[in-house]
Amino acid sequence: MVAASPHRTSIIELFKRGTPVVDIAKKLHVHRKLVHRTIGRFCRTRNEKDLPRSGRPVSVTSHQVVRAVKERIRRNPERSMRRLATDFKMSEGSMRNIVKKRLGLTPYKITKGAFLTEKNKKLRLQKAKQLLRCTRLGTHMKTLFTDEKIFTVEANKNGQNHRILAKDIKSACQRGKILNRTSHPVSVMVFAGVTANGKTPLVFVDLGAKINKEYYIKRILEDEVLPWSQAHFGNQHWVFQQDGAPAHRAKITQEWCKTHFPDFIQAQNWPASSPDLNPMDYSVWGYLTQKVSTRNYPNLNSLKCALQKAWDEIDNNYLRAVVAAYPKRLRAVIKAKGGRIENC
Repeated sequence: MVAASPHRTSIIELFKRGTPVVDIAKKLHVHRKLVHRTIGRFCRTRNEKDLPRSGRPVSVTSHQVVRAVKERIRRNPERSMRRLATDFKMSEGSMRNIVKKRLGLTPYKITKGAFLTEKNKKLRLQKAKQLLRCTRLGTHMKTLFTDEKIFTVEANKNGQNHRILAKDIKSACQRGKILNRTSHPVSVMVFAGVTANGKTPLVFVDLGAKINKEYYIKRILEDEVLPWSQAHFGNQHWVFQQDGAPAHRAKITQEWCKTHFPDFIQAQNWPASSPDLNPMDYSVWGYLTQKVSTRNYPNLNSLKCALQKAWDEIDNNYLRAVVAAYPKRLRAVIKAKGGRIENC
């Protein structure tokens, strides 16, 4: 319901004294349309009261209820729509209207992220500025971004977000309502890298192997990345990127990269706790997880085959778009003064 103008009484008093509409508007600093509308209503009804309104009066989503909901959310922003609707004895649809339309709030899922101290943020800001300067000549389009991730044979599903549509509980169970879980599901660590126009082979780390500096250099860099990069880039200048994992930042690993790659982002130049800056983390791994981790696999070989198939289906158009977003994310970090970034 539209609230009455606080100037109504003053407008009518001035009108009774014979003050012109233009002068009333100037004196009260209101629009002339408001003055005309107020005077017209007074001339029709000969009183200052609101006209009777048609339709069912607002009761559930009144101003008092909206204020109460706002205060409840202020005290605890993690409240669910269902719980709020129950507390205020209204439907979930009405509560959504209050929260989204009247209060302008949007529910966001809580996500996990690396903890950033003030020191981390300061260093992240400095390094993001340095990395952004390096992208001005388009070097990021010739950068090989790499990372590792663990995949398990069990489906990655959340009981709060995934549902099975079925006529009854029996058919729901038959269609996958119950996911079999084990205490320690079989898993495999995968290494991969992407550039704007290509991707490395998908490297499956040997079962039970420890990713130390020796294994990383021999099994991954020397056996996989080096021959692939020579065939892919040829004589072009390119840049190798890796995060700050212990095996990556080891002195012997840094020396190996300096000797065998034309250029690479040194350990001290890559921001710590920054998966939101690596295309593998902010896009590619999520794509593979969506494609592969939606069901259980009978064994590790089946999982590997599914991963390989999904990896082979990634095309250069997707890779180009993912890598092209890298400078934008660096600018977002700078704008956030080294803080966490979202929606990039």
